[in-house]
Amino acid sequence: MLRPLLLGLLVHVLACTGASPSPAATPERSAPPARQEGILQIPEASRPFVSVTPVSADLGGALLQAPARVAFRDGALSRLGAPLAGRVVSVHVRTGDRVKPGDALVTLDCPEAATARTAVVTATAALREAQLAFERERRMLEQGVGIERERLAAETRLAEIQAELARAQASASFLGTGNGNLVVLRAPLAGTVLTRNTSVGAAVQPGGEALVEVGDPSELWVVAEVFERDVPLVREGARVKVELPSLHEPLEGKVSSVGTLITSGMRTAPVRITLDSIGANLRPGMFGRVRIESPDVGVTLPAEAVLIRNGKESVVYVQKDSLTFERRPVVVAHSVEGRVQVVSGIAPGEQVVTRGALLLDGAADQLL
Repeated sequence: MLRPLLLGLLVHVLACTGASPSPAATPERSAPPARQEGILQIPEASRPFVSVTPVSADLGGALLQAPARVAFRDGALSRLGAPLAGRVVSVHVRTGDRVKPGDALVTLDCPEAATARTAVVTATAALREAQLAFERERRMLEQGVGIERERLAAETRLAEIQAELARAQASASFLGTGNGNLVVLRAPLAGTVLTRNTSVGAAVQPGGEALVEVGDPSELWVVAEVFERDVPLVREGARVKVELPSLHEPLEGKVSSVGTLITSGMRTAPVRITLDSIGANLRPGMFGRVRIESPDVGVTLPAEAVLIRNGKESVVYVQKDSLTFERRPVVVAHSVEGRVQVVSGIAPGEQVVTRGALLLDGAADQLL
């Protein structure tokens, strides 16, 4: 009788406390530590295949490389087209001719030129008449025999004729000197005739192809197309070395200006370089490469240390301890001679994987 009572009491206590009647308590298991994104641990056997190097500041400054071309300086190239519709009467130059400012290049027969010049002559004569009428009304008013209303009308007429003459002179100003239908295109600067795209009898229209191009071959510079990410590293006055395949020796120069507009296609900005000397063999249109020195102290890494993830993100692996590495996104500039300029993302003193980075991240691509 007592044993069933004790058994029932035990069941009641276990039910109240939520304990299991199992004779052996199940030991608690600790949850595995959460794996952090970008943190990688490798086994001891793989460590010999990974090399790390401490990051140090490049006291020699950055060295940027960019494609470049030889071009005329601003104002050293002029393209002359037809100011009015007409026909070519004569061509006074050939390609390669040297010309001086004011030399005749092409003569055109443009019927509208006579109309524009006649308008100037007519407006000039009307202006003289309007000035005389105004002076007459002004004297008559001073003598007491004139009417203020007529003086005001003469003054208004004079102002209208002056405006009309200004418009006519503006229309005829680009025609140059001459009479009737003839319009002579003249060289605006000293230089060489680069192209001649017309012949006698050819019909011309305003806004069409340039008839003659004149350029000064002594006024040249080099225009480098620097990638958007490298533009902040370029400074005016920085020394530049220009390498052209057609020349045996590199040219020296300095940065004269850095473009403020980024092209939408290539994502580059023009950097204009003034050469220390221009040789006789230098020609506009030559292509080559430039090496631009940057005074900024930067960090450089071997190209194999930088990986590309997802086709766009540049990353490096930084050592945390002997077997643990952290993936770190970085901003890099253009690579030169196997080394990459790192703009941001790592600091001097950090240990970066320089050999075996692809073993750590098999999903990434090498930068070079």
